[in-house]
Amino acid sequence: MSNTNTPPPPGFPPPLPPEQPVPSARNRTHLLIIGATAVIVATIIGTGIVVVNSRDDDSGDDKPTVAKATETSPPSSPSSSPTPDNRPELKLGDTAQIEEDLGSFSAAALNYRDEGVKGWPEALNPGEKWAVLDVKVCNTGGDPIQTSTIPWALGYEGGVRVDSAGMNAGDLPKPLYPMDAKVAAGDCVRGNIVFQVPEESRPERVLYSPSVLDEPLEWQIGK
Repeated sequence: MSNTNTPPPPGFPPPLPPEQPVPSARNRTHLLIIGATAVIVATIIGTGIVVVNSRDDDSGDDKPTVAKATETSPPSSPSSSPTPDNRPELKLGDTAQIEEDLGSFSAAALNYRDEGVKGWPEALNPGEKWAVLDVKVCNTGGDPIQTSTIPWALGYEGGVRVDSAGMNAGDLPKPLYPMDAKVAAGDCVRGNIVFQVPEESRPERVLYSPSVLDEPLEWQIGK
């Protein structure tokens, strides 16, 4: 009996390797299903990362809705309808309700005061005085939200804006709004935000610019 492992005589080409078995139609179908499943899983994981991060980087096409909400009239009443540019007309004391895909929250500019506010005189520049803005933000959705003083500003005639002073100490009137706070569903945070404002002028508007809104909300300040 000949040995199949015996090398070929000199001058003859080596034997061809045995052919690999061709997958049956059923096996090919299984491979296609497995490959497609892997692509779908990868897509879902990638989309989940975008959704989780979209609260900080709202780059989607869906726009949040904004409406005026007060204790005496529901958001659906004619007086609380948004203006054509999706911003309701607000004055001090009014509450705005913001609805987005990942949750909802409300914001209110309640009161502005720039007379007799005590603070650190040495922290003021010449021609400035202290002012405080009483604001309140509530988490009306399901997921926690994060609040800070950064989105709040004062708007003056001629386009001048004054950002918050970023101070929570000294003789400033309490309670002070937290610089940075997480708010659970159903909870609220309220306090005074401090500003260093010009002595001889008064702001026209309160501006609120959270990252989920393309344009700030505005509360009109009376004379």
